[in-house]
Amino acid sequence: MGFLFVDRIDALDEHHARGHLDLRPGHTALPPWLVLEAIGQLAAWVAMARTDFASRPVAALVGEARLGATAWRETVGGSVELTAHLERLDGRAVLYSGAAVCGDREIARLTRCVGPLLPVALFDDPEVVRQRLATLRSGGGAPRDVPASFPPALDLTVDADGVRRARLQVPDEAPYFTDHFPRRRVFPATLLAAALDALAAPAAEAALGGGPARAVVLRDYKVRAFSEPGQVLDIVAEPEGVADGLATVRISAVMDGKRTASGRFDYRVEP
Repeated sequence: MGFLFVDRIDALDEHHARGHLDLRPGHTALPPWLVLEAIGQLAAWVAMARTDFASRPVAALVGEARLGATAWRETVGGSVELTAHLERLDGRAVLYSGAAVCGDREIARLTRCVGPLLPVALFDDPEVVRQRLATLRSGGGAPRDVPASFPPALDLTVDADGVRRARLQVPDEAPYFTDHFPRRRVFPATLLAAALDALAAPAAEAALGGGPARAVVLRDYKVRAFSEPGQVLDIVAEPEGVADGLATVRISAVMDGKRTASGRFDYRVEP
């Protein structure tokens, strides 16, 4: 499985795009973190086209990501419709939002997202990227399979106060590095979010008195540095309390003593 999740683009202008993520019928739902990745990638296509493939945004801040129940438990076959909107683009960063819809249900929504702009050439061949967009706009490729194992296993400990800690080893080699990115391999921020969720969800279930608990909101998710092949991240999930049926867990990742990511998950017990 590659790591490009926009399979077709039906419309694109300086501010908006509409595209599709295609899945083979009969597979279980794509992990919701990859649906969020798809929305972000569609926004990146708008930004790259607007800068004539000189610049691209990289993950830095997700103000809020909302995940519908469909993103977690229903079978997805066929197409997920993606939309992205650039609210602002200057020489330094983009501010964007977007959504993913399956059938008549919204399965994910991003708001208040910020992506600093860096040269496309640092990550990929600009001409190859330009040609890829032309292919997406002319019909795209074949439906993809869902990954068999997701996310990676964690080396987990639980403190007496309920704080959960683990070590996450970024692999030296992985299929997604081919796409993320050809010229600079970087551990995707959405896969880090998936690992943080795997650590935090049991803490939320304990706070809610039962499970399974599913993340419904990711808030103020800040990524401060790239995580590269071979690096080790110390990740932490700290319960903050329960209000209105939602358990909030604060999450963070540290590498070499420096915080590389932080944010908060809100969880609800699913029927």
